[in-house]
Amino acid sequence: MSRTQDIPVEDKSQHAYGIVDTACYVPAERIRLSDMQAELQISPSELHRLMDEHELDTIAVETKHNVVEMMEQAANELLTRHWKMADSIDCILYTHTFNPLAPFLYDPLARIQQRWPLSHVPVQALTQLNCASMDLLFSAARQRFERTEARSILLLAADKMYMPNSRYLQDSTVSADGAAAVLLSRQQPVNRLLASCVHAEASVYNSVRSSPERFAWFQQTFSFGLIKLLRRTAAQAQLDLSQLKWIFPANVNEGTWRRVSEGSQLPLERFYFPLLSRIGHAHNADPILNYQHALRKGVLQDGDYYATLSVGMGSTFGCSIFQHSHH
Repeated sequence: MSRTQDIPVEDKSQHAYGIVDTACYVPAERIRLSDMQAELQISPSELHRLMDEHELDTIAVETKHNVVEMMEQAANELLTRHWKMADSIDCILYTHTFNPLAPFLYDPLARIQQRWPLSHVPVQALTQLNCASMDLLFSAARQRFERTEARSILLLAADKMYMPNSRYLQDSTVSADGAAAVLLSRQQPVNRLLASCVHAEASVYNSVRSSPERFAWFQQTFSFGLIKLLRRTAAQAQLDLSQLKWIFPANVNEGTWRRVSEGSQLPLERFYFPLLSRIGHAHNADPILNYQHALRKGVLQDGDYYATLSVGMGSTFGCSIFQHSHH
């Protein structure tokens, strides 16, 4: 069983929309992976693989704020810079990998909506694509821009690991804590959103509790799913894959993006994930964190095409393509 979501591309300048700005919250505390071996309950050989093969070193761990406060930090930083655009926000979309995000009958966005104020703005939670859910938000936002008169949309994502031993994802990565906020708008977008696709292959729906055979199958094949979705999204954007200057992926591990690089015939240097070793896998904030780093370092040039690329347990995949502009 699989489900794919595509929207025909409509390349008209009057319908342009995209990213105005982003903000992220990552805890200041970093713990060396070698000091986490006991709490992660991993063997010396697993530790060796994570550090030497997967290129993980330190993990960002939040010790003061809960996950809702982390999301508020990112949202408040973004909206402080763009408070004049708050009146144009017609929808808030938010996501998280782990359920539940907040206790029953607790509204995780209440303080954000009251502060700005956005209490009248409809809110929609979109989950169940695990760590591919940031691209799910981009895809849903694109549908709203194409099918409604929405002026601006606020995207929010946050995750925090409360059980230390649950940070380790078998044979793959170590989870960090983090949050991201993205403001999309028709008003002078710096990064025009050209295409966005998501795909779910439900054969590993039970995550790490799947049978060993199914989990091994997922580990061996998910890179092919990423390559297929990258090609499909490029086609939706009416681009050749070679035109993508940068890929901002999830901070899974170095081996994953090496395999995707080889399979897609894109140079590994175009896969930009310098924060993998310093932060770990901050779930849905990863692509935005890597994009922000590239922006600060002056990596993105005017006119560059770039993609976000993400994968979640259960064989979920996401990809979105943008065109950068300095204007």
